[in-house]
Amino acid sequence: MEKRVLKLLYRSLDSELKKMDQERLDKALAESEELRECRADILSLRQILAQGAARSFQPQFDERVMSRIRSVPTIPRGHEVLLDSYRWAFRRLAAVSLLILMFLLSVAVIQDGLFPQDAIFYVSDTAISRILQVPVF
Repeated sequence: MEKRVLKLLYRSLDSELKKMDQERLDKALAESEELRECRADILSLRQILAQGAARSFQPQFDERVMSRIRSVPTIPRGHEVLLDSYRWAFRRLAAVSLLILMFLLSVAVIQDGLFPQDAIFYVSDTAISRILQVPVF
């Protein structure tokens, strides 16, 4: 089926065609069974849509939609269950990791030399003592 003829078919359903275009469409419809079936399908689909549109937005449309939504049972989806299990595992892992980190830091501080004062504050002992001296005026 030719694209130009199909475009003519669609245009003919919405508006009047020029005489030459109408003749071309009529000739194509007479020659092609496939084009005639396509036209019948389009017309039936348009009719179904026209009937459904008039009926669907009657009064209390929003209430009908909301009642349908509320009537559907809520079942957790697979990805939600997976995310919940990840969240549960992460909380425990984070707590254990924090405890291990605190333990390692306390051991390092107790064993003098791993974290000397100047490495922590990026200054030497003499600079710290100068900072801590109270100036006399």
